[in-house]
Amino acid sequence: MDYNTMSAKDFKDAVIARRESIYAKTARVGSIRAEKIMEEEYAKLCEDATIGDPIAQDLLAEWFRNGNEITPENIEMSMKWLILAGANGNKYSLDRLKIHFGFAFDSILDIDDFMDLADKFGINQYNYQYFLGMLLCKAVVEDMKIDAMELAKTTPTKLPFSAVVMRTFDRSINKAIETVIAQLRK
Repeated sequence: MDYNTMSAKDFKDAVIARRESIYAKTARVGSIRAEKIMEEEYAKLCEDATIGDPIAQDLLAEWFRNGNEITPENIEMSMKWLILAGANGNKYSLDRLKIHFGFAFDSILDIDDFMDLADKFGINQYNYQYFLGMLLCKAVVEDMKIDAMELAKTTPTKLPFSAVVMRTFDRSINKAIETVIAQLRK
């Protein structure tokens, strides 16, 4: 699948289709078999996510954000999977991360030589959030040492939304600003 040509809507539709496919399989069977199917689907999602599938990464982020019978609600796991999906070009994930990147976007757009850098990289009013968002995600992945293989191996525990956990991501995003500016200026 060519993820580069997909729009945010294409990514969203692909995530929804994969989710609906999984739940359709469980709707046709009894509860014991449904749990087994969910475990198998979780393993398949993890497998796909570890090889860089941004659709599987996004769906894992959703599962951990909301929690279900297989994955407990875990904001840290959710954010890590979402950032990995964004780093891999999932525009739907990047749309949902905009709220976390607002200050970072403003900081990058405000640098003196941004217009020259925008010309150099073909950044415009229509693509800057995706272009810069993906760079920010990659920098956060590097800074926080987010590894899909490690995430897939982790036995998650319940960790609801917490300002403390979110501050960890905010600090990393703030560090990512300078990393992205340095990358653009190379």
